[in-house]
Amino acid sequence: MASDLARAYRVCARATRRHARNFHFAFLSLPRPQRRAVYALYVFCREADGVADDAETAPSAAGENGRAVLSVREPQEVPSATNDDTPDNPEARRVGLNAMRNRLAAAGRGEPETEHDLALADTLDRYGVSEEDLRAVLDGVEFDLNPMRIETSDHLRTYCYHVASAVGLATLPILTDGVPPTEGMREAAVDLGLGMQYVNVLRDIDEDLALGRIYLPSEELAAHGVTEFQLRSHTMTDGLRSLLAAHAERARSYLDSGRRLLPDLPRRSRACPWLLSEIYGRILARIVTADYPVFERRVSLPATEKLWLVFSSSWKRL
Repeated sequence: MASDLARAYRVCARATRRHARNFHFAFLSLPRPQRRAVYALYVFCREADGVADDAETAPSAAGENGRAVLSVREPQEVPSATNDDTPDNPEARRVGLNAMRNRLAAAGRGEPETEHDLALADTLDRYGVSEEDLRAVLDGVEFDLNPMRIETSDHLRTYCYHVASAVGLATLPILTDGVPPTEGMREAAVDLGLGMQYVNVLRDIDEDLALGRIYLPSEELAAHGVTEFQLRSHTMTDGLRSLLAAHAERARSYLDSGRRLLPDLPRRSRACPWLLSEIYGRILARIVTADYPVFERRVSLPATEKLWLVFSSSWKRL
């Protein structure tokens, strides 16, 4: 059993290295037991994201998109509701998400159904990770089964809470090494997740449009005189630029608020959320400095810069 568990964690680690990009650099800063537990959570969340995006997408073809969590699912792990299990069949994908809810419950009972879930079950038990937080992630991913339209700023916050903040809340007991987090720590983790996801919304506008998703709230588009036609035709207007600036300021404010979490964590765990806030903060700064090139390119940090941040975090007094 111990050898099976070790193998399950290794499988999760390989999948995370292959797909996580920004997250993997932050995870490297954690002690090995905590790092492999975070890998198990990442794989579960990524798999859920893939079920919602494309029931036929294999891990090797999956890439990052607008959410903070992404798919790493093997195709056969998602049951089909019909013979028409295609990206245009939301009901089949909903069945897949419900299957993941059942798998999460089974892992919580200590009865994992897949190799990935063996690592997840051990993580839930060892660190006291809340199944409720992971169920919130699945609820958030389900929002994307149909073309997404965000109507209000509160709607956007709710969506981002489920697909990003809930991931942070699930990770928090791992960062505290099993000690129950305080309410203040949970509030800071929520803000950090919101900040990261708001950066994703800004960075991935063009990619999300191609998927039929608009995450900028309709009420804010209207208030700034921006139409959906202008977005789809890649028309940058003064109104859109002012809306993006306001959105960027909200993202920056949430990232700053999320950094309140750092001093409350054990010192050995602080580098991970610091790296995430730093990576996403730098991406945000580049988008703003470049005057919001959201229709031109996907802004990111080079791997060398992220590696430098990892190395600097080892001596930085956080």
